[in-house]
Amino acid sequence: MNNFELNSSYFIVFKNQECIQSSLPNEVHYDQHHLVFQNKEPIEIQTVFLLDNDVDFSITYTFEQNTQVHIIETRILQNQASFHKIMNLKEQAIVHVFHENNSQHLENANVKEEVYLQRNAVCHSGYAELSDSSVHGEYLYYLDGENADAKVRMAILSKEKEKKYFKVLIQHNQPHTYGQMDNYGVVKDQGQLTIDGIGTITKGQHGSSSHQTNKIMVFDPDCIASANPYLFIDEFDVKASHAAGVGKMDEEHLYYLQSRGLTKKQAMQLITYGYLKPVIEVIDNEMLKEHFEKVLSKVGA
Repeated sequence: MNNFELNSSYFIVFKNQECIQSSLPNEVHYDQHHLVFQNKEPIEIQTVFLLDNDVDFSITYTFEQNTQVHIIETRILQNQASFHKIMNLKEQAIVHVFHENNSQHLENANVKEEVYLQRNAVCHSGYAELSDSSVHGEYLYYLDGENADAKVRMAILSKEKEKKYFKVLIQHNQPHTYGQMDNYGVVKDQGQLTIDGIGTITKGQHGSSSHQTNKIMVFDPDCIASANPYLFIDEFDVKASHAAGVGKMDEEHLYYLQSRGLTKKQAMQLITYGYLKPVIEVIDNEMLKEHFEKVLSKVGA
């Protein structure tokens, strides 16, 4: 189960309901499932969550004003485990997060994240949902302060008989807020994948922007895939856009790669990597981009 490496000087590891290992700077405090960041200088921290069967785990992060934090998060969940995380970003907090799901061969896990951004707060998140598991995930971002900025980007692989569902919501509750999501999925074998992307601009939130892209590529005829964009706009002076598509793998690309000496498996792996790679390109933080690239390179290996 413990399929992770500690690559950062600062880290905290949870096994079920307990913290089993940690190395935290003085400005970061943990107590009763609550992490509080008060750092004056930018820091990098790694968080690891190991949940056994049927464990229901919750944690809250609070980022105080003007904090800058880069997080690498690893989740390894067993059957029917539930993971719930709340992130509160206070004024001008800047948080970059890379989430990696390393769960293996489980029937189902439930993940829910709620992220609340106050005035001028920034949260950029990258999700590598490449696990050997079925997952029900909800990622909910609420822009509660003027000029709050949330960007979500997700790379998803569903294979064999895995069933994966992801709901991504960015809700604008104040004027001049910015939300962007870019979700890319690949489905093969008898895998199933549904992506619901939801952008909501409530009444009075003028000057806000909501943008989303949801694309899925299918390899095999028994795949089931659905990419569903939703925009709920209750204000006139805003910018909003969406793009969504589900399409088959290009057989000519597969043939070309095999004609150059690659096996079919190697060619499919390369095509998958190329399709999901745009998610890396919209990550703003170089450290997280490098980690995402390393994880993505293992797709199909």
